[in-house]
Amino acid sequence: MSTLSSVREIARTDVPSFSFGRALGLLAGSVVVGVEALLIRAEVRKSRRQLAELDDRLLRDIGLDRGTARFEASKGFWA
Repeated sequence: MSTLSSVREIARTDVPSFSFGRALGLLAGSVVVGVEALLIRAEVRKSRRQLAELDDRLLRDIGLDRGTARFEASKGFWA
């Protein structure tokens, strides 16, 4: 075996090969994570809206005052 062919063999084993399936899987995983994050944000927004609608008696039951509930409800989608 020549020196050049042995160098080529070593180079082939050290370089990871590109796999379209692997790239597609990584992309799909990223999309799933993004969708899950959006669903969580939507749920948090819904909970904050519901918190803003509670009356003072219910807020006292959960240990919050009107100002704290208003502050939490006013937070943006990203917070």
